[in-house]
Amino acid sequence: MRPMPHLPPPLGIDFLLSNEDLIKDLSKKNVGLITNQSSLTQNYVPSADALRQKLGGALKCILVPEHGWSGMIGEGIGITDGFDPHLNLPILSLYGKNKKFIPFLIDNTIDVILIDLQDIGLRCYTYSATCAKFLKACAELSLEIIVCNRPNPLGGDIKGPLLDPHFHSILAYLDVPFQHGQTLGQLLSDFNKTLETSLSLTVLPCPPVHHPYQYPWTPPSPNLPSWDSVLLYPALVLLEGVNVSEGRGTTLPFTSLGAPDLDHYGLVDFLNETQNSVRARPITFTPQSGKLKDKACQGAHLLVTDPSGLDALSLGTHILRFLKEHYAPFEWTPMAPSPFSEGKERYFIDYLLGTSSVRKKIE
Repeated sequence: MRPMPHLPPPLGIDFLLSNEDLIKDLSKKNVGLITNQSSLTQNYVPSADALRQKLGGALKCILVPEHGWSGMIGEGIGITDGFDPHLNLPILSLYGKNKKFIPFLIDNTIDVILIDLQDIGLRCYTYSATCAKFLKACAELSLEIIVCNRPNPLGGDIKGPLLDPHFHSILAYLDVPFQHGQTLGQLLSDFNKTLETSLSLTVLPCPPVHHPYQYPWTPPSPNLPSWDSVLLYPALVLLEGVNVSEGRGTTLPFTSLGAPDLDHYGLVDFLNETQNSVRARPITFTPQSGKLKDKACQGAHLLVTDPSGLDALSLGTHILRFLKEHYAPFEWTPMAPSPFSEGKERYFIDYLLGTSSVRKKIE
């Protein structure tokens, strides 16, 4: 007999599906669902499928964030509207310049929006910002919002800089620390209170934190395929702001780093001498996409050996300092001039972190 899979604890979506009174109430309304295909129930059933079965024709549409309905579209790529033949439902984009979802909600008299997305725990991960912008855009529609909460995979630790409003963007949208230690439900509940016209918002409960490696990780986006990549994300996401690969375009995204002619053995020695929660091994690789596409890179693959002791954000700043001091071609990735920048240089790292203080300290 095949052994039963190790199940995660009940999530917000499981609470909803098991609440017969709530399901009965929703089945009498017109419902939209913000999600993607990576959102699963405790029993590994896609949330959209489970809700379609429970709500039938009351479920009118799926709304999707960055990375699309599949959750596998690359970063920063605009998402177009579509249709899912299995669910027989329209797929509406919340990411990019397309705002056709608002007329759809009005024309179809949508009453309730369910939200079931796995956030990652960093301010720069766009799912929380996308949902917050959705609340703001729909504040006048008197929608009821129900967040099917999911744990924060990085736990409740709060780390990193606060938001400098000069760097406000989709990457730095909510006024929380860079690693905020909150769930998506908590973030949206707090944001809703700041709106001039707040919405009726309910957060369905879930355990406060994930327990890494105790059950399978379902990637919410294409470059976070494993628990290691999630736990190391606060470190290696900082490399998006410099001319060094964070592993995009390889089979080891956000667990590896490298660049052409980098002293990777020196980097490995530095990491193994200074870090207690990770071990590094030297690797060479050629990214198939991303900023160093088709360029041979020398670098390191990081292995998480002590998840409970890992301070990934601190690890990331240590890596930046090493690169700044030991990699001669090192540079901060510039951004295009803005009409409001008054001729000053702008760097992506500042918008990623929501402040210029980290870059200036390393400089």
